[in-house]
Amino acid sequence: MTPVDPSTAREFLEALVAAFSILGGVMAYTSGFAATTAQDQSADALAHRINEGIAEGFRWGAGAAVLALIIIVWT
Repeated sequence: MTPVDPSTAREFLEALVAAFSILGGVMAYTSGFAATTAQDQSADALAHRINEGIAEGFRWGAGAAVLALIIIVWT
């Protein structure tokens, strides 16, 4: 079993935090954009648009988060 270097573990955790921050930011942006483009809609329709925005943000943000994680861990 190889010993774990504390500085390496810390750098990996920082990379994970950065990746999840990117994912959360993209999801928040797309859900907010979907909410602002919904004009004069009922509350149920607005909630549906926001949920679709979150799903779309997850789709785009997951790829960006994985890419950022790879770049941060690699460097």
